[in-house]
Amino acid sequence: MKRKMDITKSLSLFVALLMTASVAMAQTENPDPDSDTETIIITSDTTEILLGKRKFIIISDDEGKKLEIKKPSDDDWDEDEEDADEAEHEEGDDDWDPDYEKKESKKKYSDVGLLAFDLGHTDYFVDNKYGIDAAGNPALELKAFRPGSHVALHFLPTTVSMIQGVVNLKSAITIDWSNYYFVNDITLQEGAETLVIDTTGINFDKNKLTARYVQIPLLFNINTDPGGDDGVSMSFGVYGGILWKSWTKQVSSELGKVKVDGDYNLNPYRYGLMARLDFKWFDIYAMYNLSNLFDEGIAPETQTLVAGINIIDF
Repeated sequence: MKRKMDITKSLSLFVALLMTASVAMAQTENPDPDSDTETIIITSDTTEILLGKRKFIIISDDEGKKLEIKKPSDDDWDEDEEDADEAEHEEGDDDWDPDYEKKESKKKYSDVGLLAFDLGHTDYFVDNKYGIDAAGNPALELKAFRPGSHVALHFLPTTVSMIQGVVNLKSAITIDWSNYYFVNDITLQEGAETLVIDTTGINFDKNKLTARYVQIPLLFNINTDPGGDDGVSMSFGVYGGILWKSWTKQVSSELGKVKVDGDYNLNPYRYGLMARLDFKWFDIYAMYNLSNLFDEGIAPETQTLVAGINIIDF
């Protein structure tokens, strides 16, 4: 009776080994991605076959060979299923990309924002002279370091990546206010053929000329940490614009508040150079107006220099 049980056990092991060899040959010579066989693991002492919902384990030890049949544990099944899915994709799906999730999480360097905001100071800069020394007429002297003498709103600030976010192009649609706060109690005459400066003897608490331009900057940008906040972003390029509106505003105890719209012989077009330097916590910018502030031949040659901080990133 014992001999009969040994023969039965040997036949079972022989059939299991035969199944192992058949499956291994079938996978080697004619792989079938639709097969129920998920995984075959062969070590020096153990052979594991995952077939359908069962795992066949053939163990060789000092007592001989043993065959175990069991359902895989959740951990084993998940691992085998993950390996099988990857193998199935590699063999049968040309569109499958193993780096899909990595590519999805990669920073998109090209971007269109909503709004950026600059706040700075504007003054004259002619022939390497700044401030009163550069004023074409001393009567046009401006107050030094007047907060808010330059304000710019950049709508739809756009960054277009050229080389993986390191090299970019930047642009926007900009509304630019330049406020010229006069030191002297002067009045600019509107409608005159040339720039007429009157001295009225009135003491003004506020006396300024405002020029509002619509302009577009085009900047070449280099970013040392694309997609991050720890690097330095450097931008430099040009800008051009047209005069939208201009006016003078005076405030005094004698006349109260007086605002007069007019072009005041301002140049209807402007163009110049722009540079921006963005750090993690501190951003600065500068603009040099190459065109004259006033019309050619109307007033002495007068360029302006603007410098300030970027309140909202551009």
